[in-house]
Amino acid sequence: DIVRFEAKQQIPFNLEEVVWDYQRIGSGTVTDGFAMETEIGLFAMKRDMIGRYLQHFKDVGVDVQIVQMAPLALSNFVAYDLLGKGARVEGEDSPKNNCVVALDIGADSSNLVITDGDRVIWQRPIPLGGNHFTRALTKEMKLTFAKAEHLKRNATKSPDLKKILSALKPVLNDFVGEVQRSLGYFTNTHRNAQIEYMVGLGNAFRLPGLQ
Repeated sequence: DIVRFEAKQQIPFNLEEVVWDYQRIGSGTVTDGFAMETEIGLFAMKRDMIGRYLQHFKDVGVDVQIVQMAPLALSNFVAYDLLGKGARVEGEDSPKNNCVVALDIGADSSNLVITDGDRVIWQRPIPLGGNHFTRALTKEMKLTFAKAEHLKRNATKSPDLKKILSALKPVLNDFVGEVQRSLGYFTNTHRNAQIEYMVGLGNAFRLPGLQ
């Protein structure tokens, strides 16, 4: 009931318009046997948006059991598959929270998630994706979107590689700038967090020079 009350305050829509859930993070503060302060993650998606996505599966007779938003899926991937849920690289008593960055480049936007697999979960959407690289090629090399997409995917085999990289450079610089700003903000606001490494996901990481 308390979480529902908080959800009403935090979610900028009527709760009937969204599908929402929560997860407890860490064990919370215990005083005299009572949990006095508990940190939770609160997650919500618009019901009509989920309906649109699920309709594709309904059309072909696929029964979907679970829907998970991209940042949470990335966070769970890092927590369970890379770090082992609750595990710390330097041990439980370490003052530093060793974190992993997951950077997933999608078609129109990207997701950056940082977590230690336990208490620290931080995420930021980046408004740049694979299509921005394709559009840069269409503009600079006077190509259709389809031809630019093909060229992008086969850039390393192209005799025009130098020209392709030159066309992509402004978008690459913007993208790297967004990532660096995000990491800078995180390290300033999470002084005890130590970033160990970054994991890149998405086909765009096959672009020459991006890794």
